[in-house]
Amino acid sequence: MGIFEILERDVAGRIGKLRTPHGTLRTPCLLPVVNPVKLEVPIEQMKRAGVEALMTNAYLIYRHNPDSSDVHKLLGFEGPIATDSGGFQILKYGGVEVGPEEIVRFQEKISPDIAVILDVPTSARDSRKQAEEKVNLTIQRAREAVTLRRSSSILWCAPVQGGKYLELVERCAREVGEQDYSLHAIGGPVEYFERYQFDRVVDLTMTAKRNLPLSRPVHLFGAGHPLSFSLAVLMGCDLFDSAAYALFAKADRYMTAGGTLRLEELEELPCECPVCLSHSVSELKRLEKKERVKLLALHNLHLSLAEVRRIKQAIAEGRLWDYTYRRCLSHPGLLDGFRRLALYSEWLVKFDPVTKPSGFLYAGPESAWRPEVLRHRSRMKRYTPPPVQTLLIVPFDCKPPAVPGHVLKLVPPFGIIPEELSGFYPLGQYQLPRDFSREELLAVLPSLREYLERFGEKYEKVILVWSEKFGEELLEACGSVTGKLEVYRKAQKS
Repeated sequence: MGIFEILERDVAGRIGKLRTPHGTLRTPCLLPVVNPVKLEVPIEQMKRAGVEALMTNAYLIYRHNPDSSDVHKLLGFEGPIATDSGGFQILKYGGVEVGPEEIVRFQEKISPDIAVILDVPTSARDSRKQAEEKVNLTIQRAREAVTLRRSSSILWCAPVQGGKYLELVERCAREVGEQDYSLHAIGGPVEYFERYQFDRVVDLTMTAKRNLPLSRPVHLFGAGHPLSFSLAVLMGCDLFDSAAYALFAKADRYMTAGGTLRLEELEELPCECPVCLSHSVSELKRLEKKERVKLLALHNLHLSLAEVRRIKQAIAEGRLWDYTYRRCLSHPGLLDGFRRLALYSEWLVKFDPVTKPSGFLYAGPESAWRPEVLRHRSRMKRYTPPPVQTLLIVPFDCKPPAVPGHVLKLVPPFGIIPEELSGFYPLGQYQLPRDFSREELLAVLPSLREYLERFGEKYEKVILVWSEKFGEELLEACGSVTGKLEVYRKAQKS
């Protein structure tokens, strides 16, 4: 059995087990980033909050504690620890005072569970030429690091770089994916997170995911606010680190399930974590800066960990898409990112389970490119109707007349649903709103038009149940069977 075992799936999200020398992680998993020089939240409090794993910076340890021999003893944490190699410092400051071979040796010395090679991050400001040079160097270092490694217990991670140049991301993912690594990371998203350019994050992540080995876990660097966690998981990210819980606290920013508030804006603490249950807003405001930052960081950490638990539950219920959509409605940038997924919907279909323990809930126009809908439409291209003389076309808001025949339901966003298929998920397990926009309604008519062009001649009679919601456009969609069409206008509402 390998180090990574997938237990459950929903869309491209997955619950899995990642085995490390210091314990097994149940993914998706958040690795809070801790500064090895100055901890914002004491390790004991982090463990009581439910932290399973940490991420810290090997380069900072190298600079400030070069004689360290065990990162677990240094931090006082017995669980899995991942170390970055200084790539973030390269992105932020332009370079580090250590070479790629030296940082590999040092990480083997301090024995983290997961270690990252010294890649060269791509900046959002890079030209195509600059980005290509950084990708080439990252690939070269990934190859060289394989020959440098001596420890067999460390899980080595090779990041994917390329930024906004997706052809470079694709090449980098393929080439590092061919090397002997236990996992990979999506490099360079932090600047996009900071600018709320979640559509860029989606392009970067999806391009990398489609070209990396599917059997290896994927880590998303710098995931930021917990509102974005579900989007990362839906795309197939198994691990993600974030320092936002501490960075936001230093700016007196209080995380909530729907966004972030400044402490000065708060009248109440809308949370049930230990910090919020044991303090009032006024008490927090009166505290000295150092103590206030610690408490705010601990609250933000509790909220972030709770979000990961909710995401896992959503996967177990088969509702990750619904959950992510609700989260992405919290900010226009997130909604841009969610809508960007439409470009990759055909790839997502490959991993989404064909049956789920929960029904299909319609949630707006974006539902039209959910994996369940695309899978149904693809299957309908291979569908052959039964040998029946009469066809009844019944819009979703109507009941069919008491006439023997083959019933074809017209249901947003699926399009057409033959009645005999309604027992298959999700064609008989959906919930729809009573009203749709004209665009949402008309979007399903092409599937009816295509069906009638393919099979209309097989029927002697076609009965169309009239629906005011669709109007004359419904008649126009039946143009290929006009000569045998009867319109039934007394349908009882369903």
